[in-house]
Amino acid sequence: MKHICYLGVSREDITPSIGTCLYGYRPNLHSESIRDRLHVTTFYLKQDDTQSLMISATVCSVQTNLVNRLRKEISGRFSVPYENILLSATHTHTGPNLTGDIGWGEVDMEYYESIFRPAVLKSVENALKNPVPVSCGFATGLCKAGINRRELTTENLVALGQNPWGVYNPEMTVISFRDESGKPIANMVHYGCHGTVAGASTAISRDWSGVMTDALEEESGAITAFFNGPEGDVGPRISNGRTAANPDYIPEVGEIAAESALCIYKNITDFSVPKLSAKEGMLSLPLLSKLSMDKVMEGLEKFPDPDAVNWEGKMHHYYKAVKAAIEAGEEDKACAKISQTILRIGDVIFAAFPYELFSEIGMRIDCAVKDFKVLSLSNTNGSEGYFPTEDQLCRGGYEIIMFRYNNVQCFTDDADYRLIKETLRNLEDIVQ
Repeated sequence: MKHICYLGVSREDITPSIGTCLYGYRPNLHSESIRDRLHVTTFYLKQDDTQSLMISATVCSVQTNLVNRLRKEISGRFSVPYENILLSATHTHTGPNLTGDIGWGEVDMEYYESIFRPAVLKSVENALKNPVPVSCGFATGLCKAGINRRELTTENLVALGQNPWGVYNPEMTVISFRDESGKPIANMVHYGCHGTVAGASTAISRDWSGVMTDALEEESGAITAFFNGPEGDVGPRISNGRTAANPDYIPEVGEIAAESALCIYKNITDFSVPKLSAKEGMLSLPLLSKLSMDKVMEGLEKFPDPDAVNWEGKMHHYYKAVKAAIEAGEEDKACAKISQTILRIGDVIFAAFPYELFSEIGMRIDCAVKDFKVLSLSNTNGSEGYFPTEDQLCRGGYEIIMFRYNNVQCFTDDADYRLIKETLRNLEDIVQ
């Protein structure tokens, strides 16, 4: 006997007021207009004693501490297990600052408390009110909205641009839910790509993914949300040859993604009641020792400005933090422990990561699990920076700088392998 799977879905507006600081480029970029409105979409899934929430927020990323606080509040108010809650950011760079990374400005706590947090809670509350029995189907297909963004220059340096021979995952997955009458009631789209088409624009926007989800909503008549996959080394394939431009280019990339999503959606033919299960696992990731004090002082001489913007500000903060840790006598840790939520919906499994994973990582995980589609989620349940593959470390570039200088102790060079192995271990009992 198949156990009934219930789904409740709800959406709330999370658009900030004009004048708010936007996150993704520099701390003093203030919005001057609204191109398209932002929102949070909640999927509440229940089967027997299993309950889970998948929440998609059209913001760049959300600070890990804020996500943890909000998940605890949701769990306490609505009795959904904390470990079964996924809060995922779509990674648009034209939304408010909820990350607060050094060099990019502080978290906009006024926005968080007055708009974001209340909207998320209301969306969850409404999703829980009237869940209905559903069947689920999914399909995959190719999409050329993204491209590897680690461009190799003639000087053999890595710059942010387009690398046509670099790794990226062209696969898009659409998951669709229908009620007992066969009416579509909700869709999820999974794909890995930065939301940077608009560039350092002052217009609030969901970027390219908003065009895609709007198109699928219109076609299906059902609420549709985007869940970003491994996008650390993937940018939008813009006709200007870059991976950032201005809002005029949003329809260009959005329509490419929309065409793929519509085609894939129409190829979903097999609907059935999905088996629902969820669990929390741990990722134990090895760490290098701290730098020596001599190296730290050299770094502080090179990056002396505490008010520097973007990665230069990040570098100053890193060396300062390592210096403080050494002076405090902090012992090195062997590994970092990262919690991971895993959710199975039928033959699709979502694996959450608080990182901007490089695309190869997600493909390797999916390839290793037979009979299931494993979709890795970036920027989910936190924001802890880039996570590259070992082969890219020697190339350097922006993402590698962010990886190596994000914490007092950096991950080892083979941390991608360990992350994959730990994830596969966490998946073992959920694929039974």
